[in-house]
Amino acid sequence: MSQPIILIGKGGHSKVIKDIIEAGKQYYVVGYLDHAINEYYMDKEVFYDNLDNIEQYKDEYFFVIAIGNNYVRQKLFNSLDIPVNQYATLVHPSAIVSSSANIDCGTVVMPYAVINADTTIGKHAIINTGAIIEHDNKIADYVHVSPNATLAGGVTVGEASHIAINAGVLPLVKVGSNCIVGAGATVINHVKSESTVIGTPAKTKEWIEVEEERIFLSRPHMGGTELNYINDAFDKNWIAPLGENVTKFENSMKEYVDVDAAVAVGSGTSAIHLALIESGVQKDDVVFCSSLTFSASANPIIYQGATPVFIDSEMSSWNMSPDALRKAFEAYSEKGITPKAVVAVNLYGQSARMDEIKEICDQYGVTLVEDAAESLGAEYHGQKSGTFGKFGIFSFNGNKIITTSGGGMLISNDKEHIEHALFLATQARDKALHYQHSQLGYNYRLSNISAGIGRGQMEVLDQRIERRREIFDRYNQEFGNVDGFDFQPELPNSKSNRWLTALTIDENKTGFTALDLIDALQKNNIEARPVWKPMHLQPFFESYDYFKENEDNSAYLFEHGVCLPSGSDMTDEQQARVIEIIKSL
Repeated sequence: MSQPIILIGKGGHSKVIKDIIEAGKQYYVVGYLDHAINEYYMDKEVFYDNLDNIEQYKDEYFFVIAIGNNYVRQKLFNSLDIPVNQYATLVHPSAIVSSSANIDCGTVVMPYAVINADTTIGKHAIINTGAIIEHDNKIADYVHVSPNATLAGGVTVGEASHIAINAGVLPLVKVGSNCIVGAGATVINHVKSESTVIGTPAKTKEWIEVEEERIFLSRPHMGGTELNYINDAFDKNWIAPLGENVTKFENSMKEYVDVDAAVAVGSGTSAIHLALIESGVQKDDVVFCSSLTFSASANPIIYQGATPVFIDSEMSSWNMSPDALRKAFEAYSEKGITPKAVVAVNLYGQSARMDEIKEICDQYGVTLVEDAAESLGAEYHGQKSGTFGKFGIFSFNGNKIITTSGGGMLISNDKEHIEHALFLATQARDKALHYQHSQLGYNYRLSNISAGIGRGQMEVLDQRIERRREIFDRYNQEFGNVDGFDFQPELPNSKSNRWLTALTIDENKTGFTALDLIDALQKNNIEARPVWKPMHLQPFFESYDYFKENEDNSAYLFEHGVCLPSGSDMTDEQQARVIEIIKSL
């Protein structure tokens, strides 16, 4: 009689394990447990629940950890406190396993694998499709032998090592613990623990990579149709700051975020500048601005001859603190001064508490400009980021979630202001046969070529958000429970686009600082960076007023924060490399 089994993990690896279970008759799947499942539900007589609820299932079911990453399987086994004999050993019927081989609990043997005489395999290992394990091998716990890898007779593989696709290990060779044998490598000599070997014959790989192997923080990721729109512009000779691509790019953005008007411009900075102009900001006016941001949020205030006043962050979102904002309003009210605008930034793709910030701005009759340069596609209370203020701005710089190489957009439900912003962005040319100018204008309009890139990027925006959230989830799965690691929170009833995975590191608990982590990654040709240095700590801006929440949260986040590689084109293998280096600290 078949036994009920629960799969721990709901990713791609779990699909293969489900197939193995269904191909055999010893077990049947009753449910999945995964941290990515928010709440319990049923589908086709199979339940889905958050892994944190595992206690209620421990006494009734068998389990298998359906996760391909060796370290995650090891971590879960050590933390879940489930007796080892409750973990099923799964062998696909097509696999050939010697009667004298010994396979421990939790190990999975996939289709067409071969395990020959007197081989022993530890717990929670993976012997993948078509792998060949010859006689007298000793394979430790948490090992992964990838598809079509071959281990000759008498090979020893230490705990949590990974033998990659098509690799071969010669007879009697010992591979230590926590090693990686690269794809296609031929191992002829012993490999010491914590090593990576590549090539034929395999040699130790130094983690200082050649340039083409560099892992970037966030680089452009094309969708595939961008060139079609660019070529169309060339075919029609619309090589100008106007044209079909510009119009349709603006229309696609209006539809996506549900606003009435938009104007595509050359940068997010220029969009903020136009927003301040349309907000009536002039010389000697005051503008409240988030301190924890890139300088482009504050520079346009200076362009207008106005005075910036910087506002602290709150820890539940890392964005503008409503409490600190209220303090600033009260302090300036006592001086008889009302700011002309508030620039609130959505840091790293997470919305600020826009409902509270807007309420304060409305109370004082002040225009809210939502700097959503980093948060396109994010949501707060079911509403798209960038749409809470009178004006919203987006950036399409090369490292943003979508890009036009360089570019930005100003959005609003006030069509008249957007029309005027367009007028200013095109050199404020009056309606006259000759060139006539009655107002100061700017060369801010986005080109038709760049807008063609934007059209293609809009088609894959939701995919890019999904991928970046997957990358965040994997980092969080690996380090979210590590004492001293605190990831940027996601406010209730909100959805961050997770443009960058950001976290703080408490060196008193981890034994290393954020800068130590950044340095370790840099030495391995991996780009990471600190959290933005707050404006009130910048030499140019340090003389301006700053309102803290209670403690100086912005300073703390800068001093302890780090942004990890988060590009949507980053592979699982590249992310695993980042994770390994962090774990080695």
